[in-house]
Amino acid sequence: ILQAVAAGATDVTSYPGDMRGLLNLFAGGNSTLNGPDPCFTNWLFFQIFSTPWQTIEAEVKSFQCLQEPSKEGKLDPADAHSHLISICFGTVTTKTVENTFAGVQGGREVKLHIVIVQSTLDSPPVPVHDFTSGQAGLDWRPYRRLVTEISTTMGS
Repeated sequence: ILQAVAAGATDVTSYPGDMRGLLNLFAGGNSTLNGPDPCFTNWLFFQIFSTPWQTIEAEVKSFQCLQEPSKEGKLDPADAHSHLISICFGTVTTKTVENTFAGVQGGREVKLHIVIVQSTLDSPPVPVHDFTSGQAGLDWRPYRRLVTEISTTMGS
């Protein structure tokens, strides 16, 4: 979001993975947060919008949300496990504040179109190691199910 707004965008679509990251762009938000791993430095945030973060949080909570439809006839009925919790979406309008370090000019109206996909897989994929083949990597298989659930929800 910050890069798009700094480049002059006034109509931005975002899929935030973490609401804290979104809310910290607004007035009163935190400037730093502990990173996901103690070995990494803290995340930095630049407040570039004038609207208080609490106001945006309340607006986001009022977004329209979709839940996955009944699995009957939609997905393999033998697999009752679901990863999708909801897909919420909406638009907030705000104004920028001057932030020279981030390259943002103050006083511009910006529309943020926000899509939030909540799932049981909000963390990164699990590392796996196949001792038979010696292959290592990340287990993306649960994400195949999530993509199917998102497609089914959006298509219904």
